[in-house]
Order: sequence, then C-alpha cells, then structure tokens
Amino acid sequence: MCAVGAIARSALQIIGFLVGMVAPAWGAGIPLDETRGVFTLAPVLEAAAPAIVSVVASGVVRSSVRVVGLPKRGQSEGSGVIVDAAKGHILTSHHVVNGATSVAVTLHDGRALEAKVIGGDVATDIAVLRISPADLTAVPLGDPSTLRVGDFVIAIGNPFGLGQSVTSGIVSALGRGGLNAERHEEFIQTDASINPGNSGGALIDTQGRLVGINAAIYGPPNGAMAMGISFAVPIDVARAVMDQLVAYGDIKRGRLGVSAADLAPAQFARFGKVGALIKGVEPGSTAERAGLSVNDVVLAVNGAQIRNARELNNRVSLIRPGGKAVRLSVVRDGRAYTVDVPVTEAQPL
Repeated sequence: MCAVGAIARSALQIIGFLVGMVAPAWGAGIPLDETRGVFTLAPVLEAAAPAIVSVVASGVVRSSVRVVGLPKRGQSEGSGVIVDAAKGHILTSHHVVNGATSVAVTLHDGRALEAKVIGGDVATDIAVLRISPADLTAVPLGDPSTLRVGDFVIAIGNPFGLGQSVTSGIVSALGRGGLNAERHEEFIQTDASINPGNSGGALIDTQGRLVGINAAIYGPPNGAMAMGISFAVPIDVARAVMDQLVAYGDIKRGRLGVSAADLAPAQFARFGKVGALIKGVEPGSTAERAGLSVNDVVLAVNGAQIRNARELNNRVSLIRPGGKAVRLSVVRDGRAYTVDVPVTEAQPL
C-alpha cells in the first residue's frame, strides 16, 4: 500500500507539473492542436500571413547590418501590412520608403507588385502605399487601448531580407515616449525580436488582430545588436495618419493653444495616474475662447482616456484642423464637465 501510495503521489506531482506548464498557454489563449498534441499559434499566423508583405524601396541610400553577405546601398528593405484589401492600402514605416524612386512589394503568395507611395509622416514614422487591389487579404485591426502589460504579441516581418519571419513576446510597456522630443511617440514596447527589415511589419495579438506597426529597436545606431526592447506604433495612431494621407495627401496637425504638464504625485489620490494639468492658456486661442483655464485637469480626449501631458498633445495633434471640435473631459475644482474646443493648425515638425 505504501508503494502504491508513493506511486500515486508521484503521478499527481507529474500531472500537477504538466498542468503548471501548459496553464500559461491556456491563459494566453494559445490553442491546442489535438492532432499533434502541441500548443500552437499557427492558425492565427496562417490567417494573418497573407496580409504581411516585403517592401523594397529603390533609390534610398541606406546601409543595413547583415550577418551574411555585404550591405546593400541604394536599397532599403522593410515590411508592410495590408490594411484595406479593397483599395490596396498598405501601412509601412516612413523611413523605409522616404525618398525612394520606386517601391516594390512582394506578397505572401510570391507576387511582386509595384507600389505607389501615397504619403508619409516623419513624426510618427508611418507611410501609406497602394498596390493594385487584386485578390488581397487584409489583417483585421485591433484596439490598442485594451492592451495590458504582459499580453502576448507576435511580430511578423521581413528581417534581414530573409523573407517572412515570426517572433513572439509580451507587451513590456505602453505609451512609451520621450525618446525623441521632435517625434510623436506613444509606443507599444515589446520584447518580441525586431530586427533590420522588420520596420513597417505587423504586431498582432493572439487573436490575429493588428495592434501596432513595428517601428524601432533600442540599441546601437547601426542596429547590430538587439537589446530585447522594441517599439511599435499603435494601430489607432497609424490609422489616423493613414486616413489623412489617403484623404488629403498630407498631414496637418492640430493644437488647442494650451501648455500641459503631468499630474503631481499629490494629485494621484484624486485622479489616479491619468490626466494632464493645464499650466497655461494662450491669449486669443480656441482653448481660451472655449473657457479652459489654468489648473484644469484634462482626463479624456473624445472619450478616450489620456495618461499624461504628452498623450494629450499627441491625441490632439492627430486631429486635422478645420473639422469637428475636439471634446475634452475636464475636472475643475472637483467638478467634472465636458467642453468642445476647435482645433487650429500647429506648425509643421
């Protein structure tokens, strides 16, 4: 009986260990392929892969680090994501196609197509391409506002010109900025490997939804050594840029005429770690005419919560001047209210 009991206990320990090993996969939403007996994201990737393209821009003087072979000059290699199959629209990184004399796109099925650059935006590093909309597949768009630190994500792109490749990791930070003061930055930070050639590729969640456009890595300027810190432009930011580029061919940024600062720690108890404090209002600005005042706290822009002053400025800057006024959720002296403020044009970056 003692021997049987010991065997039973050992069996339970083994089962407990195996459950502990596979539980993270279940929790991450990774399905089990019952035929092969393995947890896999292959079905998610097979659905998304046709929307990911390789981008080669000619005429761009650019040298990229490679482990095998010589650096190529006069050619920039990157990735792109089909986001509108009916119109042939592709999102990619501005730095991949900036200044190109021609751009070629290779689809997942091997077709090579000439692409037209609709436009690009240096501040967000987003560009839009258009190809002939013949039998294309687009990736569904996700909602970056629902992401949480620790969520599993997958990067798909064309690293080092090798062809479509997949890496995975987790969301390691949200709203990351301050890397370049002249840029619009509220990156999704991830530890999924992003390498030269991945720029413009897709960051998707485990449901196969596009949540970001891979943009940059943290490391030496030549990109020779990845540090496990990569950045993606949230898809809502990329989509806002795309909508302007497609509709108007250029980007015009909005402003309210206020200066803002992050909340002080003493204010966290009242507002939480969200919101932006109005520190100044320009005389004659639309903000002044709308009644905004110093020490007002802005909590949301058009219903979307903001985390800090940088995010307030970024959200307003993505609104094209001349359209509908922006609706701000504001707290003044403990009283919450909303105010509509017309957006004027900011100076180009």
